[in-house]
Amino acid sequence: MEDRILLKFLQNKASDEEVRQVVEWVKESPEHQRYLNSLDFVDSALVFWGPKLKTKSFDTPRSKIINWRTAAKWASAIAAILNIGLITGYMLTEYQLSRIPEVTYISSNSQSSLCLMDGTEVWLTPGSKLTYPTRFQGKERNVTLSGEAIFDVSPDEKHPFIVHTFACSVKALGTKFDIIADKTRNQFSAALLSGRLQIIHSESNRSVILSPNEIVYLFNGKLVKQRLKDTDNYRWKDGIINLRGLSFEEILRRLEDNFHVKFIIEREQMPTVDFGWGKIFISSGIEHAMEVLQHGADFEYTFDRSNQTITIK
Repeated sequence: MEDRILLKFLQNKASDEEVRQVVEWVKESPEHQRYLNSLDFVDSALVFWGPKLKTKSFDTPRSKIINWRTAAKWASAIAAILNIGLITGYMLTEYQLSRIPEVTYISSNSQSSLCLMDGTEVWLTPGSKLTYPTRFQGKERNVTLSGEAIFDVSPDEKHPFIVHTFACSVKALGTKFDIIADKTRNQFSAALLSGRLQIIHSESNRSVILSPNEIVYLFNGKLVKQRLKDTDNYRWKDGIINLRGLSFEEILRRLEDNFHVKFIIEREQMPTVDFGWGKIFISSGIEHAMEVLQHGADFEYTFDRSNQTITIK
């Protein structure tokens, strides 16, 4: 194929027949494609080193072809160097991204909060653990949760936010939700406060879509969806424990988590309790919490402050 026709093709000056010839010629061999690419590179690169190619002999058709072929060789060499640089840079970037460190944050003392690099806010109950990268990369924003947390996800439709737990993965775009993922008790739930949420069961790969004010539980290996009965259950991030609907055992567990006390049961049966309403403010202290609890259940207790132990009698 004559360089003259190839150059006309690259400069959008070729006739329909010449375009057809170039297209057929390129299809014949990868080497033809590489040569055309090198000429294309020359056409752009002449602005930098064109003066060196403009010699007196350039006026003759024969020498013009020779100079273009020489330029093409130079262009191929330069393009190869540039490609090596680009590939090396890409590989280094991928290597660096693959080594982005992860942070494991464990909430201690009382409920705590943090803001991720994308603007997502997370509140964690005491003892809960969140693992996340210092910088999100790729098409997804992935974190791992053990315990309970409320997420207020920063919207980004192109990069869904995914929370991985021992039982399920929770996928969100921009939404606010609560997750409980307690492997020791085989307990999982996800409650949606706003937005839209997809829960994917790790074993069966089945999924459930939640709308606002809906909750899904893991029961006997299956996801069960229900309406939320009381959104006040998720005010713990504001330092409030909602007592409504909780059993005595569940209340003690929440008191242990928030006040860092240990309960000892010295009675044959646990007290029964049925709070139709009632809230405990964590800032009021454990003794105030126990007084509130005594209003709804029949029991006595002693508090050993030296080792933060409460005995239920």
